[in-house]
Amino acid sequence: MSHKFFVPREQIVGNKVTLTGSDVSHIRTVLRLKAGESIQVISGSDELLTVRLVEVKAKEVHGDVIASEKFDVESPLAVHLGLALTKANKFDGVLRKSVELGVCSVTALTTERCVVKTREKKIERWKRIALESSKQCGRARVPQVAEDVETLEIFCRKNVDRDLKLVFWEMEEKHSLKDLKLEPRSVAVLIGPEGGFSLPEIEKVREYGFQTMSLGPRILRAETAPVVALALLQSLWGDL
Repeated sequence: MSHKFFVPREQIVGNKVTLTGSDVSHIRTVLRLKAGESIQVISGSDELLTVRLVEVKAKEVHGDVIASEKFDVESPLAVHLGLALTKANKFDGVLRKSVELGVCSVTALTTERCVVKTREKKIERWKRIALESSKQCGRARVPQVAEDVETLEIFCRKNVDRDLKLVFWEMEEKHSLKDLKLEPRSVAVLIGPEGGFSLPEIEKVREYGFQTMSLGPRILRAETAPVVALALLQSLWGDL
């Protein structure tokens, strides 16, 4: 099996491919690949490129595209996840699982009951996790990780045009996903912190068209709820 690498489109010109950054070290010192050997390259499209290495330098690797094939593994459902900050490294674990479950974007949120109030310094780490998880599970695209930790209101404004807007809330007892009769192509999802969303927060997101939803009769942990929600959404309208 060839090794897969995500390469920005601007680094592919014609049939010439240039790899930089950590990929160079991985190719040279970990995989020990040399000129003449091949890798596979993904650039955010529906094509998987086979690239023959031409030069393996200290800071750059150059190659030629020798073949391409259709590569359609992305879900037809674009899920944009707003996830409240959680303690320790729970957010990291949820991010990994969200990538595996086909999420389109992930935004870290600060909310009223967040124990951890800010994690701006973690953004680059989360981007690396999204990239590594995408490679591990064979995604064609790396999900977008928001550049900042956002408030609920900012997230709601940015996602106002989604086909469906949902907030999963432990106090909701009547409405669940099975009650929805529609075929959305994009969904904005809100998941709260360990203490859940406050009532004023729920009232605020409802003003932006978010519907409160239940995930069943049991209260799920903050790190469990997003995994269950994403799996259900992909089962209903995605590719699970």
